[in-house]
Amino acid sequence: MNPVVTTQQVGAVKWIRFNRPEVRNAVGVESADRLCEELLAAEKEKARVVVVTGTGGSFCSGADLKAVNVNVTDRGAISSILEDHYHPMLLALAELPMPVIAAVDGAAAGIGCDIALACDIRLASTNAVFSEIFGQVGLIPDGGGTFTLQRIVGMGRALEMTLSCRKVGARQALAWGIVSRVFPVERFEQDVQAYAEHLAMGAPLAMARAKKAIREASENRTFEQALKREAELQQDLFVSKDFHEGVSAFVQKRPPRFTGE
Repeated sequence: MNPVVTTQQVGAVKWIRFNRPEVRNAVGVESADRLCEELLAAEKEKARVVVVTGTGGSFCSGADLKAVNVNVTDRGAISSILEDHYHPMLLALAELPMPVIAAVDGAAAGIGCDIALACDIRLASTNAVFSEIFGQVGLIPDGGGTFTLQRIVGMGRALEMTLSCRKVGARQALAWGIVSRVFPVERFEQDVQAYAEHLAMGAPLAMARAKKAIREASENRTFEQALKREAELQQDLFVSKDFHEGVSAFVQKRPPRFTGE
């Protein structure tokens, strides 16, 4: 039996792939748990960047509804599954110190769309399609989409995508800011790897603190609170070896050699 999630380390970049192409990488409890495990392992493995993607021409088509075994008379059943299996995975995507890229080829639908939205950066192939299709089965987004989508595209577009279950293609997703880049499908993984390698050259501590500050600022902080938090995080960086290396490299007009210390 093939593993539901596979991994590959390419230099400083860790690739994590949903590996159920027969169901377009629909996610069940096992897939969510395995993704979470591999995300948490990335820090111990000293990966500088993590890429989450899918096999077989799909990112993730949503939850595996055929595998969901929930007693519909038990009002707490689905919330327990979400809290025990899906929430840890989604929080890991957002809280890892290194950049997490969603490399979306094909469908990112339902919880698959929400997984992509939870990542720091989204890169799309020309075949990518994003959709919040929960309404088609009488549900609402439950992978954080009600939080993340409106922060990326604004309330109006978030409501329109969610209420209409509209499919948004790669070019529209780029125009709306859902994705940062669109790459040709023929060389998608090569282009994503090149992008990730460039990102991996950055200062790990600085990127981790920047990620923390930006994510915290999006959670209803005032401008004054954001300024204070920036100062706290900057103080940590000011005494780091990476900062001194960055200054030395600038003065000596050479590329910096960051170590994450």
